[in-house]
Amino acid sequence: MITVHHLNNSRSQRVLWALEELGLDYTIKSYERDKQTMLAPPELRDVHPLGLSPVVEHNSDDGAAIRVAESGAILEYLADLTGNLRPESPADRRMCTYWLHYAEGTLMPVLLLKLIMNRISGRA
Repeated sequence: MITVHHLNNSRSQRVLWALEELGLDYTIKSYERDKQTMLAPPELRDVHPLGLSPVVEHNSDDGAAIRVAESGAILEYLADLTGNLRPESPADRRMCTYWLHYAEGTLMPVLLLKLIMNRISGRA
């Protein structure tokens, strides 16, 4: 069984989307951000030392308990687990990996900065 530790307004949405697309059974353990500070609740630190989300816990058929954090790493884990989500050719796999990491490494910091600046200016 797969458990997704889901924090509202986080990147765990893309993990839930992938799980739905793959048709995998999963449960959601939801956490709510503090409305004032927008920080994750302290109990999320029991799952991840930095209190981050998403985190996926998977109890495999052989009894191994696997915990994976970071949405990109989780998507790669799900791709390896199911044999889906990855293109066949090496060139296409490289492009898939590029776009997966582009979303986190290049695009997300820009979007996050825009969100912060809009909150500061009162436009959000």
